[in-house]
Amino acid sequence: MFDVPPEPVSDDEVEAVLAAALRSSGGQLTRPTECFMATASARHLVDRLALAGLRVVRFPDRRLTYEG
Repeated sequence: MFDVPPEPVSDDEVEAVLAAALRSSGGQLTRPTECFMATASARHLVDRLALAGLRVVRFPDRRLTYEG
C-alpha cells in the first residue's frame, strides 16, 4: 500500500507541532500567555487522541519541522 511504511510519531512531537500551530493569536495575547495556552491545548488534544485510540504517523519523505 505504501512505498515506505509510515513511522509512529511520539506524543511529545505531536504536542510540539500542535502547540506551534496554535501559537498565533495575532498580538491579542502576551507571548507567555499565548505559549501557555498553546501548550495546554496541545497537551489536551494529544491526550484526547490517545483516549480515542488514534496514533499519528509520519511518512519519512514528508518531514516538516516546527520550532516553538
